[in-house]
Amino acid sequence: MGSDTDLILAIDNCIFGPPVAHKGVSLHRYPKSWLVEQAKDGNLFVRHIAFEGVGLDDPDRFLTHLRASFHAKPSYIEDMNVALLIMKMLIERDWADNCEARRRFFWAVRTVFICQSADLGRPTFSSSALETLSGIAGLAKIIEDRSQRAFSDCRSLGNQILKKFPFMESIHLQGSDLRANLESLGGVARDSVRVVEEREASEEGGLRLYL
Repeated sequence: MGSDTDLILAIDNCIFGPPVAHKGVSLHRYPKSWLVEQAKDGNLFVRHIAFEGVGLDDPDRFLTHLRASFHAKPSYIEDMNVALLIMKMLIERDWADNCEARRRFFWAVRTVFICQSADLGRPTFSSSALETLSGIAGLAKIIEDRSQRAFSDCRSLGNQILKKFPFMESIHLQGSDLRANLESLGGVARDSVRVVEEREASEEGGLRLYL
């Protein structure tokens, strides 16, 4: 996204860990077996790696194998719905300096329109292409400047996007009902709830400490 550079290390039997970022370059580590499994399940993130990535050191031609393993889903509507619900939860309360909440919000923003593009038969990942698809003027700039965007700007963007999909399943949920629904979905949905609740628990603990 933007001018950032993402480097992917596909390693046998490696352990998942947070990316390491420095001066616009992010280094990510993924087990090869996980990437292949996700490719077979039609994961669009892995499609992005497989078809738009460039192998810098790939003697085993793993990238070619990953491309051959990819099978698109008949529809990405469920993935879009999860991203919309995560987005809705994240704009319910100011995340302040919670970098992980911010990261997940922009992941959700991009995922909504990437899924839409995939269902149209032309998966796209660039910020400019997603802006064109979304019809939201300035979306690419917002994504590229995401680390500097105020929560109020993000909330406004989130509400603008949600209004485009009023027909989506469970979009009416809010508060504890929304969180319970996301918990039940597991995976990234459940983890996103935990990111928010861990922050809230920390804030409440801090308040009790000083009262």
